[in-house]
Amino acid sequence: MSTIINESSKPSCLVIGAGGVGVITTYSLFNAGLSEVSLVVRSDYEHVKQNGYSIESCDYGSISNWRPHHLFKTAHDAAQSGRFFDYIVVTVKNIPDGPKSGTVHEIVRPVVESNHQIDASRITSIMLIQNGLDIEKELLEHFDQNCYKLALLSGVQLIGSTKVGPGKVVQISADRLSVAPFDAVDEIAIERTKLFATMYNNEGHNEVKYENNVKYIRWRKLLYNAVINTTTALTQVDSARCQMLSRESNSTENCLWIPAMKEVIAIAASEGVTIDPKEMEFFLVLAKTFVYKPSMCIDYEKGQLMELEVILGNPLRIARKNGVSAPTLFVIYHLMTILQGKIKERQGIIRFNEKTIKVESVLE
Repeated sequence: MSTIINESSKPSCLVIGAGGVGVITTYSLFNAGLSEVSLVVRSDYEHVKQNGYSIESCDYGSISNWRPHHLFKTAHDAAQSGRFFDYIVVTVKNIPDGPKSGTVHEIVRPVVESNHQIDASRITSIMLIQNGLDIEKELLEHFDQNCYKLALLSGVQLIGSTKVGPGKVVQISADRLSVAPFDAVDEIAIERTKLFATMYNNEGHNEVKYENNVKYIRWRKLLYNAVINTTTALTQVDSARCQMLSRESNSTENCLWIPAMKEVIAIAASEGVTIDPKEMEFFLVLAKTFVYKPSMCIDYEKGQLMELEVILGNPLRIARKNGVSAPTLFVIYHLMTILQGKIKERQGIIRFNEKTIKVESVLE
């Protein structure tokens, strides 16, 4: 898998998304030293520009005053820098039911178009280190493949990392990243994915694997995200408390998580993806090993929209299409939809008229 990278021809990477995952992703690329690394930092830009990042990492130890090679406040600023970015690494949340400006294709558009203007013959690789299913379809729909030279790459990450304050990140569980091309027969995407794995690898610190089956790794992570991540958001407690505070300390696992995980496995099977039921135990043990609030729980606490549709909506639409029964997941989904609506109302994305008992308007 290792690819030789010459000092004079280091690829340029732009990471978009400076949350807990995005910062560790950026640091891993930077620390490996095989690429030039830039990061889009929105809310913390001035703080990070002046003070750098403070990171407490189980993988890398204590890091102070760290910055990547380049910082940009927005993707538009990065696009106007005159640089060609070989890799656009997207670590922001994927929320297709949110405002249009927050959709992935709109977030990456200025950089894709800038790259195209700089050199239309060069390939732009877009690495989506995001949760959920069918997330690449949005990019395929909005960028003409006959016009733009794009390679679409998938990254599925298991990591416990949280931004706990301005410029401050705490990582409590090891970074394990699986990468794959979305199109398994696209030779360019395969080559670019393997190159990214080489650039990301920090021997003895993180773990990165090239995978051939993108569907499998995405369905497998849904055992955690569609089941455990969602439950922590609904209950507003960490995953360990989700189990231990239940009626008999194992009721959550036996009555909710295992049935829901079996439904994920059944839906995946209807798509030709076989997941060994033993994989359930890995995520169940993971959930009670760390006192950790997953991303959806944190997002709801912060009043931020959650990745509901790509994590739970898309697999349930597949279940409906294929005639697979998933009653536990449907209950979780509909409860989560109410929470998502609550956030949308608070953010002014929707307006609820209490007199007519209707959602009156949707704001872009």
